[in-house]
Amino acid sequence: MEENVLNQEEELELDNEQEARNDEIYGTVFELCKVMAENPELEWDMGFIGEIADCAASILARHGIRVRFPAVVTNEDGSQYIEEYIGGDETEE
Repeated sequence: MEENVLNQEEELELDNEQEARNDEIYGTVFELCKVMAENPELEWDMGFIGEIADCAASILARHGIRVRFPAVVTNEDGSQYIEEYIGGDETEE
């Protein structure tokens, strides 16, 4: 599993490329929402956009499809790491 671990007090952040990947995902989900709602004027709302993106990633992973959806994960002890992929075969690149 690809992980970057942070053992400092500083918050871990996604890099520019990882943020661009997530922007691409959220933008595409928003376009899907406009089509499904038949509303090209639908307002951007991360409340539902993020939830739909997370749900889609979970469904794909459940079906064995590897999804690149970078996220900062915080453990119970406060340590953090970046998880690049959800689901699928972790040995694939």
